[in-house]
Amino acid sequence: MLICEVKKLINHNQVCRQMKKISEERLFLEKLMNSHSVSGFEESALALYEEYVKPFSEVFRDSLNNCYAVLNPSSCKRILIEAHIDEIGFQVTYIDDMGFVYVRQNGGIDCATLPGSIVEIHTSDNKVVPGVIGKKPIHVQKPDERVKVVELEELWIDTGLSKENVLEMISVGDVVSFRPNYFYIDENRIVSKGLDDKIGVFVIAEAIRRLSKENLYIGVCAVATVQEEVGCKGAKVCVGNIEPQMSISVDVGFATDVPNISKKKYGDIALGRGPVINCNTDCNREMVNIAKSVAKDVGIDVQLNANSISTGGTNTASLQVSNKGIKTLLLSIPNRYMHTQVEMCDLRDVESAIELIVETILFINTNKLL
Repeated sequence: MLICEVKKLINHNQVCRQMKKISEERLFLEKLMNSHSVSGFEESALALYEEYVKPFSEVFRDSLNNCYAVLNPSSCKRILIEAHIDEIGFQVTYIDDMGFVYVRQNGGIDCATLPGSIVEIHTSDNKVVPGVIGKKPIHVQKPDERVKVVELEELWIDTGLSKENVLEMISVGDVVSFRPNYFYIDENRIVSKGLDDKIGVFVIAEAIRRLSKENLYIGVCAVATVQEEVGCKGAKVCVGNIEPQMSISVDVGFATDVPNISKKKYGDIALGRGPVINCNTDCNREMVNIAKSVAKDVGIDVQLNANSISTGGTNTASLQVSNKGIKTLLLSIPNRYMHTQVEMCDLRDVESAIELIVETILFINTNKLL
């Protein structure tokens, strides 16, 4: 009887520890999604990443502000795992005579999705000024205006403040982000601004945390890269600082399980069916085959995509031709409504991506492929 009670207590404690770990992971994910990290202004999200990975890795930044978490830094055999931490957003370009604020975009944004959006203006003295993106109401538009595609310069941010208060608080160059809005739309699916690509940053953070418990001879470096949305700048810099021979990038990819997206052009990619192994020219054949083989052996569901373009669109293309050349792999998390403030991903795909990265690196390590 006593033995049974002890076993129950042990099982209960194990479950409690697991629940605590899950809650810590989910809390980090929520904080990361609700941080602002507009391209070129990623510090608040970088600080969260640095805090999370510091207990189990060596951490440093470079001059561009990429954040590195390193296992086995002395090893000359290195694999890079990276995801970009920047998100789309805006910067203030003009304030008119009535105090309305005008912006230009950092990263590609569909202006049709912007009217009615709630945003936050981050001032130079670290204040946050809320606002809404306004446009002329449909009731007072001329017929030709109703069918015209809206342009960003025809939209404005209304803070509700007087012109004097606006000019006192807000300056040209201030960064503007969408208001945090992370939520679960069902048990496994989340909606948020900035899932592109902070969900990838969560994946690499979790992957290196789990790898830190393994006995590796190779070095592993998980980098939260900056400014991908404005030219893949962080990726171009980070290779020179760690000189890896292989890399795995994690980004979001188009989910085509919604109306009006051609599966013939963009592939048959759905939420909840696993991460995507990309097979275009940016990805090394050996790396693709290793990932496919590992997924099959371990029992991880994956999807394959040749991509609608032969090269480009993520950091992978830049990494591939950096330094003396790198064997690259791109894993994608299926994402609905990319580059809007209501992007949607499935946490089952996220967990499978973490598992695939961990198992792939363990396979490379065990079989001495580096």
